[in-house]
Amino acid sequence: MKCCKRWLMLLASLMFVFSMAACGPDRNTEALEQGADRSAQDEKPDQLIVWANDDAGQLKAVEAIAQKYTEQTGIEVEIVPVSGAEQVQKLALAAPSGEGPDLFYQPQDRLGDIVVQGLAEPIAMEDEAAKGYNSAAMEAVRYEGETYGYPISIETYAVYYNQDLVPEAPASMEAVIELSHRLTDAKNDRYAFLMVPDFYYAIPFIMNYGGYIFGGEPGNYDVEDIGLNHDGAVQGLEVYQQFVQSVRIPETLTIDVMDSLFMEGKVGMAVNGMWAMKTYEEKLGDKLATAPLPAVGGKASPSFVGVKSWFVSSYSEHPDWAMDLAAFLTSDENALLYHETTGEIPARTAVQKQIDDPFYQGFIEQIESGIQMPNVPEMTPVWEMDKAMDFILQGEDVRAVLDETVGTIQQQIAAFGK
Repeated sequence: MKCCKRWLMLLASLMFVFSMAACGPDRNTEALEQGADRSAQDEKPDQLIVWANDDAGQLKAVEAIAQKYTEQTGIEVEIVPVSGAEQVQKLALAAPSGEGPDLFYQPQDRLGDIVVQGLAEPIAMEDEAAKGYNSAAMEAVRYEGETYGYPISIETYAVYYNQDLVPEAPASMEAVIELSHRLTDAKNDRYAFLMVPDFYYAIPFIMNYGGYIFGGEPGNYDVEDIGLNHDGAVQGLEVYQQFVQSVRIPETLTIDVMDSLFMEGKVGMAVNGMWAMKTYEEKLGDKLATAPLPAVGGKASPSFVGVKSWFVSSYSEHPDWAMDLAAFLTSDENALLYHETTGEIPARTAVQKQIDDPFYQGFIEQIESGIQMPNVPEMTPVWEMDKAMDFILQGEDVRAVLDETVGTIQQQIAAFGK
């Protein structure tokens, strides 16, 4: 779904959160050990307020899990549906006056906005507890050395393939090229492999040859160190330029066009996110299968992951109990319930292994190679790379295009402080 990808990308400047804390003040849960002195924790409240996304599936899951929490603790949980896209703005207005929630929900790319406005409480978490979550999900919710939020689910993009045309998904991009020579007939809109030619999907070619976005590491990026025009990035995008030409991906390909061709049975493989699964399955049925991205340069292909999490409001009067509830909402048992209700892949690694639906397997495997999109405000100018991709696919010199694009990115980042 093009809009989903664009929304993720345009808001990616801001950061997202992840954290865990837990074992509530007076009880043991599998969730997380916060490590705080229990005598310092806040008094048990009668009620906790949760702002959940106004999606029917999520609301049903959250309400069911919250009811279990009430039964175990005696604390009533009020679930308030608020659009995820509106929560940060509403929280900034409501929370200071005491009208906000104890917990709220957001995707990772809003972390920067959340932290800058002082809306979320950072959390401490034991290393052992953190291991229960996918490592990419943990990275996605760290910012400047702090951890924020409790991951609910994780998503990425992978390969969908039509088994009537491609009985087994190729393991490498070189194998994709060989298959394309046999199956692709561009004049009749028939393709072996399609992937929208944007920066978002080209990241394996950049990273597997030594390029990178920012120096440093997740949670502590060096935004002055941009690796998008380093030798590795140049080499990787030269390979990408040749790859797109070899498999004959149209330069102007959009998600909508790719979806239509794939569902019409004219495309062997299509790279897309989980948001396309239901529609693809309805059209292709048992013909449909999924697989991780083919290897690039002899290495597993990384892909950007999206992480959705619960955050503890900085204005909550019961932060310890809010952390306890957040940990309960994302425990193994409840993460499985959440998956069964919403269809989303849980951020808990043990629960991912319990999913036996074959349509999910390609995504679960791909998540193992997933990387977080840098969750810093300086990520916004990086989407200038989409323009660079257009010029590269038109045959222009890769190094010259990248040097000019990185110069533009640096100028925009420098302007942040003015």
